[in-house]
Formats: sequence, structure tokens, C-alpha cells
Amino acid sequence: MAEDKITFSFGKNWAQFIKANFSEERIAIAQQHLLKFLGLKDLRGMYFLDIGCGSGIHSLAAFKSDARHIISFDVDPYSVATTRKINEMFGSPPHWQVMHGSILDEQFIRTLEPADIVYSWGVLHHTGNLWQAIRNAATFLKPGSIFYIAIYDKTSDTPYWIDIKKKYNRSTWVGKKLMECSYVWRTFFNTTSISRLKQSINYIKNYQTSRGMAFWTDVKDWLGGWPYEPATQEEICGFCEGTLGLERMKVKTGEANIEYLFKM
Repeated sequence: MAEDKITFSFGKNWAQFIKANFSEERIAIAQQHLLKFLGLKDLRGMYFLDIGCGSGIHSLAAFKSDARHIISFDVDPYSVATTRKINEMFGSPPHWQVMHGSILDEQFIRTLEPADIVYSWGVLHHTGNLWQAIRNAATFLKPGSIFYIAIYDKTSDTPYWIDIKKKYNRSTWVGKKLMECSYVWRTFFNTTSISRLKQSINYIKNYQTSRGMAFWTDVKDWLGGWPYEPATQEEICGFCEGTLGLERMKVKTGEANIEYLFKM
């Protein structure tokens, strides 16, 4: 398989997540995480733009938070279909639009208006052109707009994970399952420490409490996520502040994705 043909269907993974894990509890957790990081009680009167909407659960969180207008778009047709399904479950509200499009498509992005909150969580590093994707996403900002993005952190292990991701995407279904189980075993259970085992079990059991996500969905997303272009905190802040002229409001580290909040 040629390297430029390696792809991972995030949309299929999100469709499975919604089918198996969608619940009011997860919606509430996603909403709580969104509002807490934004430092807001609700999104009343705001236009929320969800770039790379994936499962649609965070667009739904914006809807539940009384956003005035919501646009959700994704390049993966399965993600679009999944988000539309959720949209329809809540009555196809006229102020929530779901669209198929790419953040790298200049013609498409010119059709959209600037937003109050531009949101793209764990997406832009999978476009194949991180810096152009961030630059294009920032074109939706206007004075006072909030830019909420999450980007994989670049570390000394990045070359190793690039090789793993290529191998995963070239593997058969059985090969993928073996890699998933091997990753979980090595990361969480390959220890003789009882306390470490208990911590791992509790971490997996309570995984949804962070953003409403599902453990195995994120394992597949992590191993399969390609294209993959991580960046250091210094690179992201330098670009957003120095090149784009944004004001840094908040940075949250400690996980594979670093969360950033900037303001125009």
C-alpha cells in the first residue's frame, strides 16, 4: 500500500461509538467539559462552529448549552451521517446545520461566516497539513471570538507512533484487533503492582467522565489516526500568537492532546 494512500475512517469509528455508547450521561459530561474549559455557564446568543464534528456529541453539547446557531462539518461522510443522525434525534433544529466539507477546502470555507466560538478538538493534526488547517480555522474568527482547539503533543516518541499508525492501517481486521489488545495490555496491565492495576481498571471504568468518550473508541482512534502531525505547545502557541496574532487564554496539558484556548 502506498504511504499516501494510508487512511483511517474516523467516521466509521464515531458511528460505532454512537451506536454502542450514546447516552444522556455522556451528553451531560461532554457539555460540562465544553463549558468548563470555555469558562462559560452557557452559549446563549453565540454561534458555535464545530470543525471536524466527528460523532456530533460536542455539537450536541453546544445545542444543549443554548447556542444561537451551530454549524457542524466534517470531511468524512460517516461522521457527517452520524452527526446528522444525532441532529435528527433532537428534532432537526433549524439553527443547527450539518455539512460535508474540509477545512483545507478554500472554496468551502469561504461559504461560512465568522463564529463566536470556533471549535476543533483533536482534528486539525489529522488533516495532512496542520498549519494550513489552523490558519484556515482562524479565518472564522472575528474580534472577540474564542478559538478552542486540541492538538496532539509532539514528543520524543512521535517517530515510534508514526510507525505504529502506519502498521495499524495496513493491517487486516484481525491484525488491528491484536494491536489494540497489545497496546492496552502494555499500557495498562503489564505490571505486577496491584495498585497500578487498580488505577488502570478505574481509569478505563471511568473513562467517559473526561469528555464523554469511550475507551475502546479512543484506542482505535489513537492507533489508527492518520494522517498524524503533532506539534509542541511552543509551536502551537508561537504560531497562534506570533503568526495569527491571537491572545492565549488557557492551555491544558497532561494528556496526549493539549487543549488550547485563544481569543481574537
